[in-house]
Amino acid sequence: MWKGGIVINKLLARFMEASSQDRTITATAASFAANAIIGLGKLLLGIYLLSPWFITNAVYYLILCAAKGQALKKYKMSARIEDGKKRHNLEFATYKHSGVFICLLGFSYLLVCLRMFFAGDSTPYNEFYLVYGVATVSFAKLGFAIHGTVGTRYLHNPIVSAMKVFSFTDASVSIVVTQCALLSMLQVKNAAGYSAITGMAVSVLFIFRGILMLRKKNLVATKKQSQLIVVNE
Repeated sequence: MWKGGIVINKLLARFMEASSQDRTITATAASFAANAIIGLGKLLLGIYLLSPWFITNAVYYLILCAAKGQALKKYKMSARIEDGKKRHNLEFATYKHSGVFICLLGFSYLLVCLRMFFAGDSTPYNEFYLVYGVATVSFAKLGFAIHGTVGTRYLHNPIVSAMKVFSFTDASVSIVVTQCALLSMLQVKNAAGYSAITGMAVSVLFIFRGILMLRKKNLVATKKQSQLIVVNE
């Protein structure tokens, strides 16, 4: 067998044997690297071609990359903290900061969709294999996001919860891209406009989800405050 194939099989086997939380972290780390490459590539291409379309796309991917990067960094930091209260406070603060990133992602993707709607900008997908490739990647992302949510539903780690939100955000954008690719392949008139409307709706959901994350209360801290009030009384 090809050596590269053996290495890939070993990595996949190790990935499947890991816990659901570890798989979520691994998937986030892998997508962080992919988002960084895509974001920088689109930014450089946008600057070279003086293309607002590529630049606005790059902003979205770079914000997503920064969001995942800070979550991964804080996760590693929290793993080294032995005090349970301090660890939870760090994890919860990271969760709320992630809410800010989700709102920023919503606004940045809204700009991308507005550009699509008014200027008609979109990435052309004229070949069948490109459309099938985009669709495969999109549904794979959605599958990983759902699998990660189901597998870690009993865990109460705020950072892992934030990573799951990032996964669904990334998957949702990929589904919009798939819609645009399929409509373009079918030669639907104003395919970019229809996809932009879907994307704008998704962007609003991102912003709403981010606001909910920002408004979430630290239940552990609230319980301890209530216990202190009862003792003082």
